[in-house]
Amino acid sequence: MKWLSLFAIAFVVSCSHKVGNFKEFSLDAPTNLEVVGSGTVEGRECGLALFNNTWYNQSIAEASRDALRKAPGATGLKDVTITGKHAVYLFLNCVYVEGTPVVEKTAAKKK
Repeated sequence: MKWLSLFAIAFVVSCSHKVGNFKEFSLDAPTNLEVVGSGTVEGRECGLALFNNTWYNQSIAEASRDALRKAPGATGLKDVTITGKHAVYLFLNCVYVEGTPVVEKTAAKKK
């Protein structure tokens, strides 16, 4: 019984983490961006959290790649919004990345 109590205490103490602690900031984007398609695209990446412990962590980079796969030819996103959701279907933590798909255009080479 003593081991069960110690296990329960260790289990409860291990659940102290923050999900989605983001700060808002902006960068100077290149001026030679061309919008690909129309509208925005959204990507997501979910992590598994069983019994309030994170077993597989979600990644903003993977969510961005998922969004870019939905816009063939795009190499980046602009006007990006990142959203985190906890306890999706009771056991998933998800991060969503939404933005306008763009491609950087370079100047034509002179001959």
